[in-house]
Amino acid sequence: MFSGDYDLDDKAIGIPVHPLQYRAIGVIQGIYEPLENTLTKGIMTTVDNANFETVILGKAISAIKNHVDLNEVQNWVVYPHIIPEIDRLHLQVVGIFVPENDHSLPPNYFSIRGEVIYSSKKQEKVIVKICKNKTLFNRRVNFFKLELTGKIPDHTIKHFYSFSVVLKEHKLVIKNYIDLGLIAVNI
Repeated sequence: MFSGDYDLDDKAIGIPVHPLQYRAIGVIQGIYEPLENTLTKGIMTTVDNANFETVILGKAISAIKNHVDLNEVQNWVVYPHIIPEIDRLHLQVVGIFVPENDHSLPPNYFSIRGEVIYSSKKQEKVIVKICKNKTLFNRRVNFFKLELTGKIPDHTIKHFYSFSVVLKEHKLVIKNYIDLGLIAVNI
């Protein structure tokens, strides 16, 4: 078990700009294999041999095309998403992380920050709602849900949590968490 959000936050994925900033981002170690005739869609195979459908987002394409050896294990900065139709984890690559040393990168680490909408200690299951595109000028809120494996205290639905998570096989497993409190309800 590691403590805190590691120093990975400020180097690879950034420190949250607001105490209640929603996010789901991480760094995984693996090899990306593009599908036929396209760099942007493919399969990510992690170092522990788990496979994930993956896309490379626009801002990362040219850097990966020009500077990355796809035959070697890389530290991929990714957004995790669940594909609802198949209930399976999907990855979106936003970049590559080059650690200063081997100790600055916990394997397959994610920072998940959002509203807990479901929790079951018996099932060891927590569902977190991650909002995106919410601004003062745009009242439309897009969101997605991520399922985490682990336990948190009872009676924390509608609380905002910061989770340190690791990817084990196809599951996002909670290592540490901080309950940042009840989310204000707009009336």
